[in-house]
Amino acid sequence: MTTITTDAPIGKTLVDFLRAMTEKHASRDALLIKPVFRYLRWTYSSLWEDSGKVASLLQQRGLTKGDQVVLWGPNSPHWVLIFFGCVRAGVVVIPLDLRSAPDYVERVISRTVPKLAFTSRFTPKEDVDLDIPEITFEELEEDIVDMPSPQEVDITPDDLVEIMFTSGTTGDPKGVMLTHRNLTANIEGISQYISCDPSSRLLSILPLSHMYEQMGGLFVALNSGASVTYPTSRQPTVLARTMRERKITILLLVPQGLELLMNGIEREITRQGKKALWDKLLRIAERTPFRLRRVLFRRVHKQFGGKLDFIVSGGAALDPDLGRKWELLGVKIVQGYGATEASPVISNHAIEERRIDSTGRPLPNVEVTISDAGEILVRGDNVTPGYWRAPEETAAAFEGDWYRTGDLGYFDDEGFLHIQGRLKDMIVLPSGQNVFPEDIQAVLTKHPNVTDAAVVGLTKGSSVEVHAALILDDPDNAQNAVSWTNEQLAEQQRIRGFTVWPEEDFPRTHTLKVKKRIVIDTILGKIQPENQSVVTSAGTPSSGARGLPHIIAEVSKRHVDDITPDATLGDDLDLDSLGRVELLSAIEAEMGVYMDESQLDQDTTVKHLTDLVEEGSKNPPMMSFPAWGMRWWCRILRGFLQRAVIFPIVSLPYSLKISGRERLEGVTGPVLFASNHSLGLDNPLIIKAIPNSLRRRMAIAGAAQLWKNPIFWLMNPLLGNGFPLAREGAVRPSLENMGKIIDDGWSVLIYPEGELTIGGPIKPFMSGAGLVAVEGRLPVVPLRLHIHKLGFPSRFPILPRGNVEIRIGEPLLLSPDTDYQNATTAIENAVKSL
Repeated sequence: MTTITTDAPIGKTLVDFLRAMTEKHASRDALLIKPVFRYLRWTYSSLWEDSGKVASLLQQRGLTKGDQVVLWGPNSPHWVLIFFGCVRAGVVVIPLDLRSAPDYVERVISRTVPKLAFTSRFTPKEDVDLDIPEITFEELEEDIVDMPSPQEVDITPDDLVEIMFTSGTTGDPKGVMLTHRNLTANIEGISQYISCDPSSRLLSILPLSHMYEQMGGLFVALNSGASVTYPTSRQPTVLARTMRERKITILLLVPQGLELLMNGIEREITRQGKKALWDKLLRIAERTPFRLRRVLFRRVHKQFGGKLDFIVSGGAALDPDLGRKWELLGVKIVQGYGATEASPVISNHAIEERRIDSTGRPLPNVEVTISDAGEILVRGDNVTPGYWRAPEETAAAFEGDWYRTGDLGYFDDEGFLHIQGRLKDMIVLPSGQNVFPEDIQAVLTKHPNVTDAAVVGLTKGSSVEVHAALILDDPDNAQNAVSWTNEQLAEQQRIRGFTVWPEEDFPRTHTLKVKKRIVIDTILGKIQPENQSVVTSAGTPSSGARGLPHIIAEVSKRHVDDITPDATLGDDLDLDSLGRVELLSAIEAEMGVYMDESQLDQDTTVKHLTDLVEEGSKNPPMMSFPAWGMRWWCRILRGFLQRAVIFPIVSLPYSLKISGRERLEGVTGPVLFASNHSLGLDNPLIIKAIPNSLRRRMAIAGAAQLWKNPIFWLMNPLLGNGFPLAREGAVRPSLENMGKIIDDGWSVLIYPEGELTIGGPIKPFMSGAGLVAVEGRLPVVPLRLHIHKLGFPSRFPILPRGNVEIRIGEPLLLSPDTDYQNATTAIENAVKSL
């Protein structure tokens, strides 16, 4: 077996681990998120620095080593900063799933002693009385901006890092205690089987409040110097776009996510009438070398960014046929097996010897044995010391120093571990024969009319019945599906009774496991079924966590009671064109509905918007923008043309004085240049005034309508690296394009007045300037073009020549929580003051 050993020391604690990764990958991107129009990035160095500021914040709040903090919010860089900040302060983290029910949260808090809670505007805390101080994710950056370095805390390997509460299928939360030793041991073990590299890009979809994502999607990624991108939503449209933009190479999913992704691919293929071609290509792929399979399915890969290398599947059993289909597409499927109590990974495949029919070999530093009853037992440094304040549950979970997983399994002749199901789910027939529900479910779900199935054992007197709960496209097909399944099963496995489940999905845990106790009680009539949300590929409800009125209220900064059906977006809610863009972005992120801003105006009512959302498209249109102006050959050509042609020509009508250029010393970009718009030739004058170090990577925003002229379409990118920026209509795509330009390291020049006024005066700046500065997290360099003598004619003065001065101001840094209008006012005042 080929193993990959990590060449970076893991360290004995997570503090040592993070410090080592920072020293090795200091300037590389670690965490990314795109909240509005561009990606915000934390390098490994800034992750270390900002997590230290969080630790300092905790210390200033009076928290000391061993104190507890609730972390209840969505996946984001802020979640990671808070987590590592707590780690460095010695504060124990209590992560909570964002979708946790109020009573569950209250039970967790009642069993612990948290002194502080980190929450988000997305945290559903309305019905929960936390009764402890809170800090929101949205306030975090402002709260830590001036924080000093933290006081060093003596952290040992056996200190607690977190208490991970797991309800399993019973709903009774148990707090799994995980130490530094547990987590670093698991990082080290996994890294000997799976290793990415600094060029790897992982998309974090599953909740960080669960150990599967926390270990594989954060710690293991950081251990390799990879970058982790956090989507702003788990809606399919947002995930697909993020994968394309970031060219994602790695995903962690549960099997249901893999299935839903594949269903989406095949649904689109069927819609296009290419099912026969799809089936033919799959047959060809069976005889095609792995690398060439990506060529066969290049159009599918393009939809995911074209770079997806492998997907890790865990959390539940993977259907081998589904795994093989992904492999035929040229995507490696790597399975693993674990438990929260094992930090969590117990076994995994090395990429070079991956198999679909097992969960891999035990990690090199994990011991696994099978008990006489067939139960998987585990021990190693990764195994929890026990449950928080639950000695009886801890004693019951161990057999000596072996942790009892509760799972049934066996090793094959090659040492690969196979999982047969949960010990408590195994059906023991009166004959003494054992029946594993997973085996029956695997056959049932292959029937074309069965959407999902859960097999349980129903006690009937002295007998036990193998019973199937079925979710079907057509309930009338239930008997046919059961008969078809029984023909393929052994006698003792055959289904003796069935129930058509009345809801769209089974009740599930946060890790998407079916709560079979509830299924059994429902079948027996002990409880009534509750409506269960339809689970998407990311494991989140298919509808937004909040309704449309709450989204509108947040964007418009009003109380939700003010969002009446007749309220207009303009006059009543004060949403200008950029405000409407922000609203539509929030709707797309939380509700998965894309609408073009041309569908809205200031007179659009909330009722009309509601109707548009119901009718909205799930697939945003693809728009293209000229990008050739940023290619290497164009940069060289543009530099030559500027020096040889443009600058000499612009010197004919104007004498130019440049003031304040020294204020740009040490500025590396990208920055946002903001200038008044007072001359027809201000573009070449400003370009000439900017130092070459910034000029050669500067792009200029121009009115979108100019690009309708083919001459402008050619000359703007060639001579000034111009790009279109719409004020109305396609504003969102324009902002997205500008965000990409900035993400690629280019500074941007904008004219916030929005229109040219020859000779002045300066007109009020549009609020979009504030949005770009705040959400772009860019230093703003104010520029002012002073016209000492306009000359004649005004467009290209010759007799007499014009006399102008460009004054460069100090870069302006705006706080991330600055109101857009206040930011615009600050930029306008900075320009006017020059």
